[in-house]
Amino acid sequence: MDILNEIFSPFSLAIVSSAVLKILLAFVLGVVISAVYRWTHVELAERSFTETLIILCMLIAVVMVVIGDSVARAFSLVGALSIIRFRTVVQDPRDIAFVFFALAIGMAVGAGDPPIAIVGTFLISGIIIGLNRWHASFFDQDGYILTFRVPTDSEHELIYRPLFNKYLASSRLIHQETKKSDTVELRFHIKLKQREQWMPFFKALSTLEGLAGAKLTKD
Repeated sequence: MDILNEIFSPFSLAIVSSAVLKILLAFVLGVVISAVYRWTHVELAERSFTETLIILCMLIAVVMVVIGDSVARAFSLVGALSIIRFRTVVQDPRDIAFVFFALAIGMAVGAGDPPIAIVGTFLISGIIIGLNRWHASFFDQDGYILTFRVPTDSEHELIYRPLFNKYLASSRLIHQETKKSDTVELRFHIKLKQREQWMPFFKALSTLEGLAGAKLTKD
């Protein structure tokens, strides 16, 4: 009963309410960051990474709430988090930038600076979208680089050519490499008949039997 009374005391309720509001704000801003990443990503954005940005933003907000003004807690948490090992290697510098974006906004929310977090999120997001549009204006909007693997003992053309004929205006093989796993990696420069058909084309390509590792990027 003493524990319940302590939890539901006016002082504790105020702390809990503040923490809940910070976590919810971190969630909303994390969703914004994740959405901007998806809108501006040249490849098909991985669901796990976009969800990680949201979760990371909330977790950092919680960490900052726990740390508060305690230096001892800060060092304790750093020591505890240092034992975590990540097996996934982030290869795209842009992905690393978004991870830091989520971290910074989560820190701002948890530290009790929601105006900075909100302004920072929307200002930086606007700049990212603007840079993406500016960059896209210098390149062919219809051009894509398509990469996938097929078995070495198969007739390559029979696997993907019918789909190419259906969706593509043109395709040019720009790279071919034999892999150790008895597969051949093919890379094409392609142009779609209709630009908005890239998602149905990629989904249909990914389900083809004998074809693996499909990857579609902007030219």
